[in-house]
Amino acid sequence: MSRRAQRPELEFGSDSFLDVVCNIVGILIILIVVVGVKVDRQPKVGISDVTSEAQAQRVHQASEMASRQQTLGKWQESEVQLSQKLKSLQADSERAQQQIRKTMEEQELERQQLAVQREKSSRMQKQVTDLESDRAALGARVVSLQKAIDEKGEKARQVGQVLATAIIAEQDLDEELRTTVIETQRLKEVLEETTQAAVPRDVMQHRLSPVTKPVEKDELHFRISNGRISQVPLDQLLERLKAQVRSRSTTVMRFNQFEGTVGPVNGYTMTYTVEKEGPSTLEALQSGDGRTRVNVSRWTIEPVESLVDETFDEAIRPGSRYRQGIETAVPDTVVTMWIYPDSFIGFAALREVAHGLQLRVAARPLPAGTPIVGSPSGSKSTAQ
Repeated sequence: MSRRAQRPELEFGSDSFLDVVCNIVGILIILIVVVGVKVDRQPKVGISDVTSEAQAQRVHQASEMASRQQTLGKWQESEVQLSQKLKSLQADSERAQQQIRKTMEEQELERQQLAVQREKSSRMQKQVTDLESDRAALGARVVSLQKAIDEKGEKARQVGQVLATAIIAEQDLDEELRTTVIETQRLKEVLEETTQAAVPRDVMQHRLSPVTKPVEKDELHFRISNGRISQVPLDQLLERLKAQVRSRSTTVMRFNQFEGTVGPVNGYTMTYTVEKEGPSTLEALQSGDGRTRVNVSRWTIEPVESLVDETFDEAIRPGSRYRQGIETAVPDTVVTMWIYPDSFIGFAALREVAHGLQLRVAARPLPAGTPIVGSPSGSKSTAQ
């Protein structure tokens, strides 16, 4: 509640008091003059009587004047005291007025602050009202979204069930297809053995000059060393590399170069190096494009002790790991063989099996003791 304005107090005035004192002094002077006039107008008597009466009158007047002077002195003293008190009262009045002005200024300041606080309170109340309205709208929106999510979830669950059924059916078909391909290949081998048994041994075989072309589609990798062959899970290792780089993106972005290792997968590990590429700070400010990319600059694949491999004779037999890998490959897949010098002798038999399945073969000779290395600037395999 607002405070009522206080009525200003009546100030003590000095002018009226001085007027009273001056009037009293003037009256005394008039009385003295009147007394003197009356004395002069009295009738003259005998000299002795007059003298004695005059002396008595003078004594009386002198005593009266002394009394009046004493009274006047007292009045003057009182006037001085009153003047001092008046000055003190005036000083007190000025201090009181200053205090009143200060109090009024403080009250005005408080009133202004109160007005500001009321305005702030009004704005905050309006904001609270708006927030309550927004919260109610958001609550309704959340309910609507939750309902939509539930509906989408139900649809997704139904689609997931259909998809799971389709995946199971596809897996069954793939298994049947794989079994059919293996059985067809076995029958073809039996037929070839029967045909070769019926054909004379001294028949000359002729192979046309192969036409080579770079690998553009699916590719299987095999490592041939010490007369043994094993499949290199390059795609699986690269997927793990990508996942590891994404999970360590904060660490990778702190440095211009980062090295890591993934695996082992099927007896192989991959050591890789990624580099951060992007414009410098000045170039980013000039172009307005500060995007940074992380690229794999080099990877190296090496076998571990848990590697499982096969001899050439085991690999070309039906049901071997090598044959299972190439028999389930899609058409036009390229079989890339990383061959060391001590294993060239078995390459021809492995290539014939792949060609029999209508697959192209690419040979990548490696010096002894050199791991399998790749990079974005490396060359692609050339298959025939």
